[in-house]
Amino acid sequence: MSLQVIGAGLGRTGTMSLKFALEELGMGPCFHMTELLERPERLKYLKQYRKTGNTDWSAFFESFSSAVDYPVCLYYKHLMELYPEAKVILTVRDSDSWYESVKATIWNTSPKGPGDIFRLIINSMRHKALRRVAPVFKNSDDMIWKEQFHGKFADKEYAKGVYEAHNEEVKATVPADRLLVFEAKQGWEPLCNFLGKEVPAKDFPRSNDTAEFNRKVDRLMNEGVFQAYA
Repeated sequence: MSLQVIGAGLGRTGTMSLKFALEELGMGPCFHMTELLERPERLKYLKQYRKTGNTDWSAFFESFSSAVDYPVCLYYKHLMELYPEAKVILTVRDSDSWYESVKATIWNTSPKGPGDIFRLIINSMRHKALRRVAPVFKNSDDMIWKEQFHGKFADKEYAKGVYEAHNEEVKATVPADRLLVFEAKQGWEPLCNFLGKEVPAKDFPRSNDTAEFNRKVDRLMNEGVFQAYA
């Protein structure tokens, strides 16, 4: 199965909402970073790419028709060449609100941030479920915080600069007829026009805002798999 849509927007720019929207439009299943927690065995392909610059992306994206969030947004140029018919969607939001959202969510669960989830996972190797997902969190730490943000995400202006430079690079790289710069608040119309789809009767999906993300984190902390280590 070939990818029809490549999401070039960084995390916390409405990527989960876009995932659900694409699936509603019949362009799913849509890969999102969270899929690796369900299928951590696919991490081997990502590790291979980061080490050698090549991997079996068809196996990594097996059963998916579209893909958003990490690691897609980092490797969109390579994926564009691999899937030349795929459209590219750059999800964006105001850089200040983006930074605060990342800081309050995924950074908070990073070993570089103030959260405890990563520590619990890494230090709790007695539990099979934790052993399975720990490499996913470790890989995300290396890929995002160490490599993309160079260990400086805590510096707001530096992090915003990385975010803004990424967006400008995408706009300069992707041909205009292949690119949609999209904010989730714009709703269905620009997305459907770009993809040649009819506008659904239902509301555009709004998912995974900061409050919802943190509710999910709290739920994980309260599940049995974490209770022994809290």
